[in-house]
Amino acid sequence: MATATLAPHTVTTPFWRRRSFRRGLTGWLFAAPILIYFTIFVFGPILASLLMMFYDWNGFGPLSQAKFVGLSHVTEAFGDEKFLGSFRNTATYAIVVVLCGVGVGLLLALALNGVTKFVGFVRSTYYLPVMLPMTAMSLLWGLMYQPRYGFINQVLGMVGIPPVKWLINPNIALYSICLMVIWKGLGWYMVIFLAGLKAIPEEFYEAAQMDGATAWQRFWKITLPLLKPTLLFVIVVTVIGSLQVFSPIFIMTQGGPANATNVVVYWVYLTAFQFMRFGYATTLAVILFVVILVITLIQLRLFREGGLQSYY
Repeated sequence: MATATLAPHTVTTPFWRRRSFRRGLTGWLFAAPILIYFTIFVFGPILASLLMMFYDWNGFGPLSQAKFVGLSHVTEAFGDEKFLGSFRNTATYAIVVVLCGVGVGLLLALALNGVTKFVGFVRSTYYLPVMLPMTAMSLLWGLMYQPRYGFINQVLGMVGIPPVKWLINPNIALYSICLMVIWKGLGWYMVIFLAGLKAIPEEFYEAAQMDGATAWQRFWKITLPLLKPTLLFVIVVTVIGSLQVFSPIFIMTQGGPANATNVVVYWVYLTAFQFMRFGYATTLAVILFVVILVITLIQLRLFREGGLQSYY
């Protein structure tokens, strides 16, 4: 005689009562404040800026009443001699700061890498300017650069060198600001490079020395290849920061003399808050963002083609 068995009744738990849903909901609740913050203060302004590019708006009245101009701001930007001149100044500034700052910082790190005495004091001394605000450093160096009573010209006068118009001469004003920025960032470069050098195993150097490799060969064949990830980080961060320079220009020269120190971000500031052309200023800012993005991607590609990916 066959007996029939009834299948047990399965109860489906609603999804809102499941443990996985509750865990996910808890995570989203914790992340909600930062998501709301970024939506309001980051993503929202970005979308508003992209929209403002296509309008001629002076900052007064609602944006809905602004005149739609399409891509005319973009075409105007590439014909704006002051904007193109500010780009040339920005490129010059970035090249000088990256080459000199990164180069000198690497040399300092190499010099201090094998030092054991007073290394903490030396590191702290070099790193101290990094912790000081750029505004304070710009004001201080502006006083030091004064042609008549500045500290630098006073020292030069002691050795018979005539006063130099550091921030007044259009030929050297931009490089004078570069000198201040490089001096301020040397400690940061040095500390980052020292951390990268400490991560290189000493066994590599010992084996190379036993094989008769010179100091230059050890640097070129061991130090530099293994330091590429650190070098990439430092160069990318420095390039991005240099292309966005504003505070030293605003405080020390206001873009002068004769637009010799007029950089892109400062020109965007003048366009928006002095000439009241917010739509055009937004277009210039977006162009700068695209340039920074392209340059960063090119740097990453070049370093990876040089063998950087093998060290990640």
